[in-house]
Amino acid sequence: MLDVLLAIPVSVALLIWILRMKRWNPFPKFTFVKLLIAGAVALTLSGIITLIGGLVVLLAQIGPEQIVQMKDAESAVKIIQEIGKAAKAVTPDALLFGFIRTFILVGFVEEFLKFIAAKIVMRKEGVAHTWMDALLCFAVVAISFQLIEDVQYSSGNIGVAIFRALTPFHFTFAVIMGYIYGLGKVKGNRFYTVLSVLTPALFHALYDFSINLIKRSDNFIFLNLGMNAVMFILTVIAVLKLRKWHKEGTLDIYI
Repeated sequence: MLDVLLAIPVSVALLIWILRMKRWNPFPKFTFVKLLIAGAVALTLSGIITLIGGLVVLLAQIGPEQIVQMKDAESAVKIIQEIGKAAKAVTPDALLFGFIRTFILVGFVEEFLKFIAAKIVMRKEGVAHTWMDALLCFAVVAISFQLIEDVQYSSGNIGVAIFRALTPFHFTFAVIMGYIYGLGKVKGNRFYTVLSVLTPALFHALYDFSINLIKRSDNFIFLNLGMNAVMFILTVIAVLKLRKWHKEGTLDIYI
């Protein structure tokens, strides 16, 4: 129980902060709850898509010839183990394939689903009147996504709970997404909408891939630490920028 409790304070604090920013122009009744539900739905769908995508990639790696050779459980396990060893190889081709897989199945899938989930609620509720409104809607969906994900990953591990609580990177991705999306609306350029998904997806994939690299070799630990440092800096910048934008009304521009 303690591990779960340790995983949630930062996310809850961010949600309270967002509500305080909206106190003079609050969300319509139940809109905040709908954004939270949208984040949960996005997480569920991303899990399903990632699982299916992973199975498709695995079957493609096995190939029809080896599938035919799977006459019993023992042969199937042997083939899958060989593919697993190949996937952990530290070669340019293996690393490139690993990053592309992480970008598509994790970075892009999760950021795209959070984007769509927030957009659906914004459209139905009619709440994204300003650039800041849109950014905060993306942020609420992302924090909901992260809050549930943190609880799932932290169950039974206090160390993981503390680490994930201190790394609210989904919030950071949402600030990037919301800023670029609003910039596109202000400029009247739809290409920014694409960038609003691809940019956080790229950061997301780089971070997750840096974690996966440690499973290949301990030599990548410093690369992972470097990526964590970059993400921490981006998170601090996101918090400071959002505070400044709110205080100065920089993003209070109708879109």
